[in-house]
Amino acid sequence: MKTTSVDLLACPACHNSLTLTLDGNTLVESGSLLCEICGKDYPIEKGIPRFIRLEELTGLNRRFARAYDWISFVYRPASTFLFVFLGGEKRQRREIVNRLEPNGGRVLEVSIGPGVNLPYLVGAPGVGQVYGLDISLGQLQRCQNLTRRRQWPVDLFLGNAEQLPFKHGAFESVFHIGGINFLNDKRKAIEEMIRVAKPGTKIVIVDETEKGAVVYRRTSPGFERMFDGKREAITVPVDLVPSNMQQVRVDHVWRGYFYCLEFRKP
Repeated sequence: MKTTSVDLLACPACHNSLTLTLDGNTLVESGSLLCEICGKDYPIEKGIPRFIRLEELTGLNRRFARAYDWISFVYRPASTFLFVFLGGEKRQRREIVNRLEPNGGRVLEVSIGPGVNLPYLVGAPGVGQVYGLDISLGQLQRCQNLTRRRQWPVDLFLGNAEQLPFKHGAFESVFHIGGINFLNDKRKAIEEMIRVAKPGTKIVIVDETEKGAVVYRRTSPGFERMFDGKREAITVPVDLVPSNMQQVRVDHVWRGYFYCLEFRKP
């Protein structure tokens, strides 16, 4: 993490500014971020600030954080294989990234995973500094390996989409691909993406349709067990978007196995 990123950070519990403790380098490999209001101290380990602990997560958040830790080493090749049937990874991922309107500013990807969207994002026209957050440490470590190997200046954070560790209006572009369907609180995650976006920002959210979830059920024996056999059918969470958002739009993408929900913060 770069020291300059501290200005964007906020305590996920109370949204107060954080104080960085480090050795004076411009790149922070270890240290801590202290909230002087609520007293919480968030460690930085191997360059990744950690705003959550797995043992403190509950419900689906905890189950899927663990699951993505386990599959992190095969996620990227499995994703590439999946896109063979969805029309090609480069074409389909660019379709979503091209919907963003970063205007040369900061871009936040919520649930960045191992960085499968970064090749289509870093260096793209209008994209400034890129930031990524994920609930799975395993996924983030894979992503960090990628960014360091490619020498991409992407800052990564371990955190919960329902409590983003960023200040109000910190980003010119915010997007999320995969994961919101199975969060504990989808409404809160959407509200948080809105909170950290600047006024006028287009927010883009993509995840599986029920058609896509059925494929998971048929091909992944453990998928239904994540829900104790009580999984609800997936619907696009457009009803969770606050009524004051503008230009609300829903498309089915990637051959109907995913939806794309986008809207603009006034």
